[in-house]
Amino acid sequence: MPMIRVETNQPVADGSVAAFLADLSRLAASALGKPEAYVMVSLDAGRAMLFAGTDAPAAYVEVKSIGLQRAQTAPLSQALSGFLRERLGVDPSRVYIEFAAAEGAMWGWNGGTF
Repeated sequence: MPMIRVETNQPVADGSVAAFLADLSRLAASALGKPEAYVMVSLDAGRAMLFAGTDAPAAYVEVKSIGLQRAQTAPLSQALSGFLRERLGVDPSRVYIEFAAAEGAMWGWNGGTF
């Protein structure tokens, strides 16, 4: 049920997109304490993007999950920012992360809801 979407102006080499997504999926499952079988991640790389008036490396991340708690957001922000710095060279000061908690009835899956 966790969904993490990354938009960035940084390119990711074709051969490393799958590894990026796999590593992001594992990070999300671990940080949120959810089974990886329910984690979905997506990457929109090489996107036209400005932050603070420049096109220097930047990223926008959406994190949505059923039962997401405030206490989880700061550690997850740190983990995601570190991941993006390491993998894409995006400084944490150029990353915005939007967190959203969802109710189970408002999250569809497998023809029903959670």
